[in-house]
Amino acid sequence: MSSHFAAQEFARGWRTLVAASIGNGTGLSGLAFYTFGVFVLPLTTAFGWSRGEVSIAASFLIVGTAITAPVIGTIIDRFGARRVGISSMLALAAGYAALTQLDGRIATFYASWLLLSLIGGGTTPVVWTRTVNLWFDRGRGLALGLALAGSGVAGVFAPLATTHIIGNYGWQAGYLAIGAFIALLAVPLIALLLEDKPPLALADATMAETSAPAELPGLTLRASLVTVEFWKIAAGFFLVSAVVAALIINLIPLLVDRGLDRTQAAQIAGAMGIAVLVGRVGIGFLLDRFSGPSVARALLALCAVGCFTLTLPDLSPLAMIACTLSLGLAAAAEVDLVAFLTSRFFGMRAYGKIYGWQLTVFYVGAALGPLGAGLAFDHFQSYVPTLYFAAASMAFGALVTGSLGKPRTFET
Repeated sequence: MSSHFAAQEFARGWRTLVAASIGNGTGLSGLAFYTFGVFVLPLTTAFGWSRGEVSIAASFLIVGTAITAPVIGTIIDRFGARRVGISSMLALAAGYAALTQLDGRIATFYASWLLLSLIGGGTTPVVWTRTVNLWFDRGRGLALGLALAGSGVAGVFAPLATTHIIGNYGWQAGYLAIGAFIALLAVPLIALLLEDKPPLALADATMAETSAPAELPGLTLRASLVTVEFWKIAAGFFLVSAVVAALIINLIPLLVDRGLDRTQAAQIAGAMGIAVLVGRVGIGFLLDRFSGPSVARALLALCAVGCFTLTLPDLSPLAMIACTLSLGLAAAAEVDLVAFLTSRFFGMRAYGKIYGWQLTVFYVGAALGPLGAGLAFDHFQSYVPTLYFAAASMAFGALVTGSLGKPRTFET
């Protein structure tokens, strides 16, 4: 019976699911995040900035996203995701075009990324996951995995494609190509496919009809803030996000320092994107069959082992790939698990607000991660201290999220 309801959900909601995947893949959590590291070395060459200075810009990107997340969550709870998502995608495309005019002043670079994060705040998972959660209940884990797998697709193809464009036409062409892709392909597809209001919002397993957010089951923001589950999720994924952001942003230069050339490093970064892509679908499948805390504990523990292994000397390329894949699985799990756990532990009544605040904590961690990794590299001239911190943080995240109990049940 459960699989029958899940099949009905996918038959009804596939268009919105595809649109959400495109939006996530081409928004700040997809293209912006996975291509940032590709520009690190070209920009250090062009302007004489240090790697640490360039990496700090990623923190400005994430800080801006953290600021906007609760605001965006409140707006979409009231007005829906369609208008917010499409307008923010167009603004993000224009912002990428503006990055081609960098003048060599590092302050301008930082300000540009902060502004980009503010105008692109409506392209983050808080927008796309709310719509998916309204369309799917029995198949919610898999649906969220598929929707958020868009960033995995970006992680597979974007680093290599952007590296090719930069190598042949320069870093300005790289930024311009990303903006054009968003404006000319992603936005029209989202406008065509995204159905903001499902014909049946989820009130229970039988999909009782409703459309008003206040009628949906769940806790208010204020009620969620006094639960231990809210703070366990926030604390665990604060550290997880810091590690994932720090290592993904610095992955290509980290691998180059281990003896690979830039093309090999970009190929391994692409392999991580495959892990994110496959992992999101696979993790979604697991979430519909096992408890979220158990899935989180296993994946984060695996990544802790991978981070520690990267500190060892004389690693083979195969070992580097294996460690990178473990990082990709953690990246696949983080946003998906926060969205899934938020919907299950707190319901859909104030999902946008609650998830928005969870993402704020998440993005603060993600902002501090690249900042700390960049400064640590400039001080130690090595990424090993960052990898030690990453291994310990992932182990802590596994313990905290793994200690969550059973989700609540809500009456409509």
